[in-house]
Parts: sequence; C-alpha cells; structure tokens
Amino acid sequence: MFGLLAGLLVGLLVAVLVAFYITKAPVPFVSRGARPAPAQSDPASAPDPNRSLYGRDGPAGAPSASGPSATQPAPAPVPEATRDPLGDFLANKGTTGGKPGAAAPQPPAGAAAPAPSGGAGAAASGTYFLQVGAYRVIEDAEALKAKLAFMGFQARLETADVAAGTVHRVRVGPFSKLDDMNRTRARLAENGIEAAVVKK
Repeated sequence: MFGLLAGLLVGLLVAVLVAFYITKAPVPFVSRGARPAPAQSDPASAPDPNRSLYGRDGPAGAPSASGPSATQPAPAPVPEATRDPLGDFLANKGTTGGKPGAAAPQPPAGAAAPAPSGGAGAAASGTYFLQVGAYRVIEDAEALKAKLAFMGFQARLETADVAAGTVHRVRVGPFSKLDDMNRTRARLAENGIEAAVVKK
C-alpha cells in the first residue's frame, strides 16, 4: 500500500516538473515577438500565376494605359490590342480549307454588331464562351467534348499556342446574351463541371 502511494506521488511530481519545463522553455517553432512583415502587401505587385498560359501578346484583358490608374507606367503599345489572335487564327483556319460549315469566319472585333438597346443588353454586348477545360493532349480535350455532347451541350475545341506550349481549349458557346450563358453555366455546374466565362 505504501509503495502504491509513493509511486503515485512520484508520478505526479514528474508530471508537474515536465509541465513547468514545457511552459517556461522557449519554443523554437513559434516566435511570440514581432511577426515578420508580409513579403508583398500590394496585390498589384503580386506575381501572376497564369503568366505561362498567356499567348505571345500577353493577357487578353490587360488594362490599358488610359485606365483609371494613371500612376502606373504605360505598357508598350501593342498594335491592334483589341483584336483576338486566337479568333483571327480560327477565322483564317475556317476559310483556308477546314471542314465546310465547321467554323464560320469571324469579323474583326472592331466591326462587331451594335449592342441591342435595352438595360441588360446594352451592358452585356459581345460574344461569350464558357471554357470548361484546357489540355495539352488533344485526346483529353476530345474526351471532355464527347462527355459534354452526351450531356446535351455543344462544345468546340480551340487550339492556342501559349508560352508553355500548345493548349487545346474546350469551350461551350458562343452566347450573345448573358442570360443564356448563365443558364448554361448553371446546368454545367449541376453536372459537376466548372466553367470560366471568356468574352471575345
């Protein structure tokens, strides 16, 4: 009986000493003093994670020098910055021997049809696509296109040369009205497919 009581007291004493040591010892993993300042606090100066996916002309939706922030240095002038090189490529491909009726030539962005008059139509002029995937291997892109066809969506493949290589994009559309695009995007989401909006 005395040995049992002595063992409990020794165990309790060891537990108290260990707890005291742990609370008073400096922790090498956590600095309780001053925290280091974040490396980049300005989101505008953060690196662009999509830089390798841009084409030779840079991002399509890059802000122009005449934008609201006049303090930033003006980017180098790009001739015909409003034109879409991928759209031009597809228009030329459709007229130089593609499948008949597969791709109609698209007019330049400057000669787009005027926006319909009205509240929502005037604010949403342009052609929209829903991009549901981008693959380096064309077989993967064709498999997604077939999957979408089984679900009742009409998708098309677009090939683009970007800095990281050739990318095969799977897009649903075109949509001239935002309501149609949003309904299709909701249907895609119901089927577990994420879609990104692309405006041309």
